[in-house]
Amino acid sequence: MPNAIHNWKMEGLTFELARPEHTKAIQAMRVASAAVLTAKLGPGHWSGSTKFASIRERIKHADPEKLWATTLHVACRDGESIGSVTVSTYPPGFCRHTFWREGSEPGLGVFNLVVFPDFQRQGIGLFLMKAVEQLALDHKIRFVRLDAYSANPFSTAFYRAIGYEERTVIHLRGCGLVLFEKEVLPPIV
Repeated sequence: MPNAIHNWKMEGLTFELARPEHTKAIQAMRVASAAVLTAKLGPGHWSGSTKFASIRERIKHADPEKLWATTLHVACRDGESIGSVTVSTYPPGFCRHTFWREGSEPGLGVFNLVVFPDFQRQGIGLFLMKAVEQLALDHKIRFVRLDAYSANPFSTAFYRAIGYEERTVIHLRGCGLVLFEKEVLPPIV
């Protein structure tokens, strides 16, 4: 049964397609968040950094109409980027149809959800996820799907708390990934 999306908008926050001028802020929030997570959990797959050029390329090749390419969005407050998320309808190569409730049906994939550490635990991540769910609704995509590191109790607890169902745990390149899914649109009968 789909979860209703209501009252998720936050005063003063906007959800925008990332533009080239957001690149430095996105890189900075990823680096800062990785440092905080590494300090809390120790070194892990989250400890890496993101290159400026790869963020810039994703922004350049965004596909806001079909969402096939990896498309970056930002949460902004007073013109300042404080969170970002990447979405795509293109399924990751490691995900098999059998992992999902309705595997043959496309989903909107969520990648690289990040919020500047100073703004974490203030509802920005929830704001971004609700905006992603609204994108799925707007594009008539029934499921939102994502993965989270199994060794990161913060992200897995967050996704469970906002209604995402744990589908399975897979192991990829020595790393455990929890696959989550949420139905946001009822099936078309």
